[in-house]
Amino acid sequence: HTINEQGIKPNGDKIKAIIDLPAPHTLKEANEFLGKINWYRKFIPNFAHIAAPLHKVTNKTKHHRHEFKWAPDQQHSFDEFKRILTTYPLFLEYPDSSTPFVLTTDASGIGIGGILRQDTRSGTKINYFKSRVLDDTERKYDTIEQEALAIFWCISELRSYIGDSDFIVETDHKPLENFHKKQINNKRVMNWLFKLQDILSQIIAVKHPPGAHNAAADYISRHFPPSTSPNINPSTINATHDDRSIGTEHWDEHIPKPQCIQYTEPSILKHTCIHNASINAQINAVTTRAQSKLQAQPRSSSANTSSTSTISQSRCSSPPMATPLHDFSLSRIRSEQAQDVIIQQILQQIRNNRRYESFTIQHGILYKLAYRNDATIKLVYAPSKLIPEIMAAYHDHPLSGHFGTGRTWSILRNTYYWPRMKETITSYIKSCDKCSQFNVDRHKPPGFLQPIQPPNEVFQVLGMDWWEPTTISLSGNRYVLVITDRLSGYVVAKASPTNTAQDTARILMEEIILVHGSPDTIITDQGTHFKNELLQAISNLIGCKHIFSTPYHPQTNGQTERWNSTFVTQIAKYCNTDLNNWDTILPTIVYAYNNGIHSSTGISPYQLAFGRRQRHPFSPPATTFVFSKPHDYWTQVIQYRNTALKQAKQHIIHQQELSKIRFDKNRSHPTFALGDLVWMKIFVGRHKLKARYTGPARIIRILSPVSFIVEDEHLQQFQVHSNNIRRVYSRPPS
Repeated sequence: HTINEQGIKPNGDKIKAIIDLPAPHTLKEANEFLGKINWYRKFIPNFAHIAAPLHKVTNKTKHHRHEFKWAPDQQHSFDEFKRILTTYPLFLEYPDSSTPFVLTTDASGIGIGGILRQDTRSGTKINYFKSRVLDDTERKYDTIEQEALAIFWCISELRSYIGDSDFIVETDHKPLENFHKKQINNKRVMNWLFKLQDILSQIIAVKHPPGAHNAAADYISRHFPPSTSPNINPSTINATHDDRSIGTEHWDEHIPKPQCIQYTEPSILKHTCIHNASINAQINAVTTRAQSKLQAQPRSSSANTSSTSTISQSRCSSPPMATPLHDFSLSRIRSEQAQDVIIQQILQQIRNNRRYESFTIQHGILYKLAYRNDATIKLVYAPSKLIPEIMAAYHDHPLSGHFGTGRTWSILRNTYYWPRMKETITSYIKSCDKCSQFNVDRHKPPGFLQPIQPPNEVFQVLGMDWWEPTTISLSGNRYVLVITDRLSGYVVAKASPTNTAQDTARILMEEIILVHGSPDTIITDQGTHFKNELLQAISNLIGCKHIFSTPYHPQTNGQTERWNSTFVTQIAKYCNTDLNNWDTILPTIVYAYNNGIHSSTGISPYQLAFGRRQRHPFSPPATTFVFSKPHDYWTQVIQYRNTALKQAKQHIIHQQELSKIRFDKNRSHPTFALGDLVWMKIFVGRHKLKARYTGPARIIRILSPVSFIVEDEHLQQFQVHSNNIRRVYSRPPS
């Protein structure tokens, strides 16, 4: 582009190169022409309409390139673009900092668009044209949603251009008039408004002009530019202003972002505007229906008083434009490169006529030449001192969004270069505290499944858990204590009005110890109804070992947890409409469960626990067996029971092996060590916008390969599972 005191216009040499091109004969040549002419699309308001015949023949994959045919329609479009480039005044004009912007938007059902302009004393200036096609989902939106989307999208696309200036919004949809000051009964629209809340205060008014006055925006919403961006070689851009920020070469793809500084002649070059001596000439180029219909809107008194040549510092303190942009001007980069030892060595070797085909020097700045999309582009060789600042700008800054390695790398790789760049980006983002605390990990957490060996006898190892239904029963019961035998799967479930330590001890004594004997081990969670002095005393009295599962890791007591989810579904099928008779149904569901075949053992829990099948009320009379001696029956039961127990253990071990294979797939071994700092997952009281992890805390004990004791900065200790912690990565000092 050529930049002067009047504005910005395309470079004449580049236009001449396009004009001299012959008509395309192949799909590749047609795509190349469309890519070149695409560079000037914001100078040509009716671009998409003119380019439509070209897209009709270029919208083909390599497998269908033989279908390419250059017809009269394509030749007419080709000639029309050449005519416009030679006869139409193509200019971008600087904004007037004393005048508010006017953003006129419209939705057509197939696309959305907008025009950004300023109504100055010398006339109306068109600042920018924006439009795009609606996707399949957006085309199903209601009218108010499509019109609101046009406003939201245009403001989002142009907010960096508008900066801190006040502006007026014009929409031909009456219900959206003054949407920034009133509640709209539409969740989708309100969600968009929420995303714009930091800029709503800059809106002076939302007006509803007559339909005829909105013809230009209406036309743009129906004639949108192509979705693909042109592949432009930044080295061909002839912008001579030496302090232009790196990355603004792609004028049409990335609108430059205003800084929180006073506007001066150099900084204003970062704004792109469309210039024309007459507003009617511009509107005529957009649509013949808009001739003499787009009237300049009068400025309100508030617009005159609120406009200023200096951007408000208070606005700069509000997100997401709160953090000032970093200084990556060419003069700053040149100065930093002059102090970088490695860069100076490369510069010296180039000056000594050494062959460095992958580097070039321009205006005293070292560039790395890279090949992107069939074109060679220049990448600024970043001085080592600037790398931390570049990473902060392209990752930490609100305009960069704290996104991941892939997205950050895809942006930086087209602007900067330094050795081991991908490794630097990965390390920087991995050590970002905000990302560690807020991001959702889409990968399986480290830690392999640790199966618990099945016991040798029934009622030897028990799992206990309290379950709370949603309603209190007619009998006043509110909780259910579920006790599960780890070998047979036999279940005991008793309803209770409360779930205190006394209730736990009473049910354990009455239903288990006094009926089936003392267990060797009991597994529970760390709730106060289990972790108390009373239950500890009972455990000591009967010689029972009490094991507590890792907090927020129910898999430790998975068998009991699994039965809870099973019987809830079954009880719900028999409950009355008030859902208050669940405790009367509970015993029958437990009976049915204990008499059914268990998936892990292949035998019913009752049969495995008691060595015989339980006679069902609906079963026919059992066959009578006569033994010569009473002891013979006992021998028969022992043989049958031993066979059943052996078979059950084999089934359980086999199922555990299958579960371990499924669980361990795509998981890594946890590599946490004593002294490591970790983030701990938050499970209770977390708001959606709050961090998912807290800390850091230090590992002070290793209980197992997947279980640890950590201590936070307040010296509080917690037992955590490897699934629920993240390593803290330290970042080297800048």
